[in-house]
Amino acid sequence: MVERLPQARLAPLFLVSLAAIAFEILLTRYFAIANWSEYGYWVISITMVGFSVSGVVLSLCKDWFVRRSGGLLFITPLLLMVFACAGYYLVTVNPFNPLEFQNRDLWLDQLLNIWKYYAALFPFFFLAGLYVGLYFVAFQEQIPRSYAADLTGAGAGALLILALMFWLHPFDLLAAVFPFLVLATLMQLPDALRHRRVPVYAAALALLAACELITFGFIRADFNEYKAIYPPLHVDGNRIVDEIRSPRGYFLVLDNFTERLDIDLSNNFSVLGAAGPPATYGLYTDGNRITSLPKKLDYDVSYVTAALDTFPFELKPAPRSLLIGTRGGFRIREVLGLGAAKVTALEPDPSVFRLIQDGAEPALRDPRVTLTRDSPALLATWAAGGYDIVDIASDFLSQADANKFAFTREAVRAYLHVLKDDGVASIQVSMREFTVYTVKMLETVRQALIEHGVRDPARHVIVYRSSWNARILVSKRPFSPEQVQTLREFCERRSFDTSYYPGIDPARVAVWNDLPLVSFEHETILSGTDRANDALSDEALRIFAEDNLEFVNGHFFNLAPSTYDRPFFYSVLHLSQLGGILKKIALIPREEIGYLINLAVLAQALVLAAVVLGLPLVGRRAGKPGAGVLVETVFYFAGLGLGFLFLEIYLIEKVSFYLNDRTYAFAAVLSAMLMFSGFGSFYAGRYLERPRRGIAVACSAALVWIVLAYLFLDEALLATLGLSFALKCMLTALIIAPLAFALGIPFPLGLYQFRGTRSNFLPWAWSLNGAFSVISTPLANLLAVAAGYKMVLVLSLLLYVIVFLAFPPAQDSNQPNPR
Repeated sequence: MVERLPQARLAPLFLVSLAAIAFEILLTRYFAIANWSEYGYWVISITMVGFSVSGVVLSLCKDWFVRRSGGLLFITPLLLMVFACAGYYLVTVNPFNPLEFQNRDLWLDQLLNIWKYYAALFPFFFLAGLYVGLYFVAFQEQIPRSYAADLTGAGAGALLILALMFWLHPFDLLAAVFPFLVLATLMQLPDALRHRRVPVYAAALALLAACELITFGFIRADFNEYKAIYPPLHVDGNRIVDEIRSPRGYFLVLDNFTERLDIDLSNNFSVLGAAGPPATYGLYTDGNRITSLPKKLDYDVSYVTAALDTFPFELKPAPRSLLIGTRGGFRIREVLGLGAAKVTALEPDPSVFRLIQDGAEPALRDPRVTLTRDSPALLATWAAGGYDIVDIASDFLSQADANKFAFTREAVRAYLHVLKDDGVASIQVSMREFTVYTVKMLETVRQALIEHGVRDPARHVIVYRSSWNARILVSKRPFSPEQVQTLREFCERRSFDTSYYPGIDPARVAVWNDLPLVSFEHETILSGTDRANDALSDEALRIFAEDNLEFVNGHFFNLAPSTYDRPFFYSVLHLSQLGGILKKIALIPREEIGYLINLAVLAQALVLAAVVLGLPLVGRRAGKPGAGVLVETVFYFAGLGLGFLFLEIYLIEKVSFYLNDRTYAFAAVLSAMLMFSGFGSFYAGRYLERPRRGIAVACSAALVWIVLAYLFLDEALLATLGLSFALKCMLTALIIAPLAFALGIPFPLGLYQFRGTRSNFLPWAWSLNGAFSVISTPLANLLAVAAGYKMVLVLSLLLYVIVFLAFPPAQDSNQPNPR
């Protein structure tokens, strides 16, 4: 007779799941701060590797674990605490250097360091997976309730750890996880130890104290020495002026002699009678410098006359100006100094917004100035034709992940929408790594102009540059010869280069800042060496030439524009060029490494899935289902693992756009998906006698939701974009709830088919789901880069059709038929 699980015993499972997801999330924060956010993919990979391998081990040794389940459920949370503490310590002392990982002579040592990360963290996630799996095999009749406790615990853990980020230093978050593991242990006290309750409690609390002491006393996590914050943080006399702890990031305001306004000034600024860039505070988030903040309120703003981004204000005297980003508030005073009649400034990041307001910038009291937290995406809903200039701040793209939406094709159309008929949009793109990002932005602008109804986009674009940055000007009207002449005079006085304007003859244009055309394939300079060259000019001409399609499709890099559905500004690598990319990996910008990490994690995940799929089948004979059932099981649980994560990743991206913040989107989607899926799993208990009906209801609901999302979700999000943040969070939960509830039903019903005589393969079925969940994250990201998130949504629909068709049949004729 299979033991029934008392309801009260679900609490320890809830707490362990809470702690496991909290540890996973705090590790992603650690990697984002100590290294770079793209390396957070490892945490997802390590987590699911641990869970999957635990399922394999549990399948091969099920009877041994079940006989000792009482003791294991008691001791495992304490072991989790020990391994979390030890693993975190080992992670913080790992000498991984991500820059050497791109060096062909040094990458082998860094590969070893990556495996050290896996070795340090694998024990924790293996034991966490073992703990959850043990509930399934030891208490088979209660699978829906156990899975519900697992999911809701994970959802609560996600909310808890994100809330704690407001109060605790991100490197100290682990200390808040330990008490939940101790509590889980004390709630699983075996009957044999109840008479020794006091010494057991004392020992558990002593172990808790030791782990807390190690966390606060011996773990010395720090920023990577190659991050922007490291040098100024360690110079003599540096002072931390302000600290903001938030799920959005760990913000530090630094005051030291190195901090200056990061603005692209002409080398001739003194000849022009302009001041140099003023001393500032530096604002950093997760160790990355995102902007400057005014240090003194009486700084000399004359430097702006020598700046790259000044030219539109020479074209438009006394303009009504819309600023996308404020460069820490400096841009507001700059454009007022350039004669702006009206300034509307968007600063969507709440931390930057607060710091600007708290800085008492005098320009904010000017009646001509309006500062708002509105997202640039709202511009499409504003009245048309209200502004002479739309200006995107030079540091706006790097301030937050959500700001990438401001560089999409739809965003450029929105800028054109709010411009007057003779207005100009000004977009800056960095060329510090590649000219290719500027070329990609030019293609984005070209397509946006065509969609806006412009027949000849080449006449509506101007490109000028310094050595480090390019400015792309876009006009609703063709640029006139007089405006072009004004540009050339402006650039000549400041030694800037005119890379493109209507009617340009490159042979007659002087080049001040040499920019040779380099072949990435052959590492050779293709431009001539007898005179200075402008590679950006050459490629801009090809963008607006008649053979544009041939040029774009044949380019070594992917020049396809970013869109709301495919919002990847830093994504120019072609998978078809992988061999050449790996040979020249040292030249690849760090922003592109995330793509390659996705490929590496996917390759590893495929190997893991093959091991998980085959090993238990080879090692286990007793109770093995027939070949047909095994095939259906693989498709069923693989479909669930892929489909659930595909939908989750799709929703995270959509909600990132909606909330204008990726971290809060991640929190909202993850917690809602887990909590409501947990409720759905609990509800699945009603279908244990008729599981096929439950699968039909769940899959039908999921398919209807997917179709409605494909047709209407984007429009619904845009229509409600102006709501308050709190209301948008509530609406997000309402949108996710029916889908997540339905997605929580199929997994426990499928797992329930492996109780009894098939129970040796119950952990195998569970680990299949985990193994394909590992595959789903990198695969979904690669698919989104290639074809957009709607393609990910369509594939999730097909996966749930497979889930419905592949539902495992009842066990055998001598078991009660659950259908």
